[in-house]
Amino acid sequence: MKPICRISSTLIALLPACLVAQTNVEVNAELRWHNTVVDRQQKLVAWYQAEKNLGYDRVLRLGWDFIEHKVPVDTKFKTGLKVYLVDSTYDGETLQGKNFNHNPAMVYATFVDGLMGWYPYSADKDAIASVRGMLDYHLTHGTTPHNWEWADVPFATSLAGDTNYGRCLAGMPRSFYGGIESDKIGELGMGYLLFYEFTGERKYLNAALRCADTLARHVRKGDEDHTPWPFRIDARNGETLGDAELGGDVASCLRLFDELIRLNQGNIAAYRTARDMAWQWELDYPLNSKSKAFNHWSGFFEDVPFKTNSVNQYLPTMVCFYILSRPDPAAIDPDWQTHVRQMLDWVKGRFGRGPFFDAWGIDEQGQPGKTGCCSPSGLGSHTSRWAAVNAMFAECSGDARSREDAYRSLNYATYFCGDAGKISCCGANYRNPYWFSDGYSDYLRHFNWGMGALPELAPVGQNHLLRSSSVVREVSYETKRIRYRTFDSDSTEVLRVNFEPTRITAGWSKLARCSDLKHSGYTLQPLDGGDFILRIRHQHAKKLTIE
Repeated sequence: MKPICRISSTLIALLPACLVAQTNVEVNAELRWHNTVVDRQQKLVAWYQAEKNLGYDRVLRLGWDFIEHKVPVDTKFKTGLKVYLVDSTYDGETLQGKNFNHNPAMVYATFVDGLMGWYPYSADKDAIASVRGMLDYHLTHGTTPHNWEWADVPFATSLAGDTNYGRCLAGMPRSFYGGIESDKIGELGMGYLLFYEFTGERKYLNAALRCADTLARHVRKGDEDHTPWPFRIDARNGETLGDAELGGDVASCLRLFDELIRLNQGNIAAYRTARDMAWQWELDYPLNSKSKAFNHWSGFFEDVPFKTNSVNQYLPTMVCFYILSRPDPAAIDPDWQTHVRQMLDWVKGRFGRGPFFDAWGIDEQGQPGKTGCCSPSGLGSHTSRWAAVNAMFAECSGDARSREDAYRSLNYATYFCGDAGKISCCGANYRNPYWFSDGYSDYLRHFNWGMGALPELAPVGQNHLLRSSSVVREVSYETKRIRYRTFDSDSTEVLRVNFEPTRITAGWSKLARCSDLKHSGYTLQPLDGGDFILRIRHQHAKKLTIE
């Protein structure tokens, strides 16, 4: 993971002390789990102790606890496996699987992203075991055979209850075996790579390299009708399925190539060629207002038959994330501010639902002239991702509108979570509301992203490591002492702490307080109430102690 861009702290206004008021109304007809809580301007705040910034923390703890301790083993199909290994959803009463198919590659990949933010924040080791189980299962039961054209890469789907993945790709007969989605190779490949950096276990690096090698071998230039890889493919022979030549989350493939290049692992020349070709395609077509493919963000969801005229918001928000998580966005895109602003506005204009007490929800996908799927309230996952990317844009650009959108929509996203940790994708009236993706893996991670970008939104009076440019491999919290260890020796971290540090060491060296982080040292920004935003850069050590 590379250093993340950041701006002077003076460009981010601190969250004012807010008076909150509990109302006796629901935020809308779909979100019935909590009464609306507003601030003194009658704008939406999180439903749980917003005056202490505990709303996001509450959702994270409920969601991760549900995954770690409340998801039962499957009895419906009698596999004896955790339900999230054999189904994409669960029944709100029985907690058993409810859908006809599963989307394991995307779910497990986004759980890794979530873990990379949640573990440093919480020191929750049970989360590690849960995510390890997912990855290990997919490696053993969800990888294409070695002698296929698209070999040694993850299957994107399975038929619910199957103990081996590879069937039930939308648009094909449910029994069809061998279909893959190219973008899920990039997503889970990145998940494997991050878990290697977290654990040091070579099997995860090897899996990531196999994903990157296969993508690099099959990359193409692309045009207005073709992405750098076909979206859906028969992995056995490489033929495109269902005319799905244009579509998918290209940005996740870029993330995988970038990180392997940074680590100097694998076929660097091939990865660089594939990365450059794919990124140029993004610039020339979906980001180019003169192209007929401008804003043509097509194809992602595994359970939807491919329609080239159907667009979704997942793809542009992940392109935003890719740009904003580079060390210097301008180095890859001189027009990054224009492009990110345009994508955020397009998503809101095409899929925005509301406003609800000045907060916007974001819906999922749709064809021209249709309202789209899946809820008039939007989805918690897509709302929180759009909000988190707005937070990152506010951090990097100082954009006040994005900061407000980030705060209000993250607040709104909390209302999809019930007190027991059951998190709805779309609201109470949706026919199948509880998805492991939309309610957990592609939802929880965004609260950590948002607090990492805007640390003034983190809990008041607590200590949390909110973001690191490196994978954080160990962390412990004590009274007025925080210890952690990173994968990289040159890294930057953002924390919110409830004490003023008197000594910070990186390895055996003491770090000095400074005005910026051009070199090793730390900056300290006071907050109302005695807390501090602490930013650290260390260049020749992996072990840090703050006291």
